[in-house]
Order: sequence, then structure tokens, then C-alpha cells
Amino acid sequence: ALVLVLVAVLLVVAPLLSRLLAMAVSRQREYLADATAAEFTRNPLGLARALEEIRKHSSPLRRATRGTAHLLIHDPLERKLDDREGFWANLFSTHPPVEERIRRLRRMAYAPERAAGA
Repeated sequence: ALVLVLVAVLLVVAPLLSRLLAMAVSRQREYLADATAAEFTRNPLGLARALEEIRKHSSPLRRATRGTAHLLIHDPLERKLDDREGFWANLFSTHPPVEERIRRLRRMAYAPERAAGA
């Protein structure tokens, strides 16, 4: 009986845990993609400006779904949770806040290595 209860609990909890893990991976992939793009283009300020333009002009897509939202640059569903930071936002959002992405890109542009002429 104990094994059946344990299996039932796992059947309920496993999909939730897998979804939370997928959202966390999606957020980290966006940060890594930004860092890779900055390294590849050597223009993190240009990338930050591009994100600002995307944020300014983005609007919800009619065909975007929760299943495809993580594939896009900016959350097409424009959920308010993706614009926040904190424990719950980090737990349930698929995209990191655009402001945080822009801030990280700007910090890459002003890294100490660049100031030293490296």
C-alpha cells in the first residue's frame, strides 16, 4: 500500500517538477545565448539596444502558446510574471526579465578587461 501511495504521489509531482525544470533551463539558455552573442559579435551594447527595440515593439502573437513561448526572444504572451524578479517569478516564468538581460549585456560592455585594453 505504501508503494502505491508513493507511485501516486510521484505521478502527480513528476510533471510539475519537469515543467519547473524546463522553465529554469529556458531562462538560463536565454542568458547564455545573450553572452554567446555578445562574445560572437563583440558588441554587447548593440545587443542591448536590439533587446530594447524588441521589447518596445513586441506584442502578443495570436498563435503563440505556452508550449512555444520559450522558443522566442521575448515572451509573446506578455505575462506580467516574466517582467518580475524574485523567487516566484524565477520559479514560474519561461523568460528572464528583459531589463535584467539588458543590464547584463551593458555590464559585459563595461567589463574591467575591456577598460584595461585587453
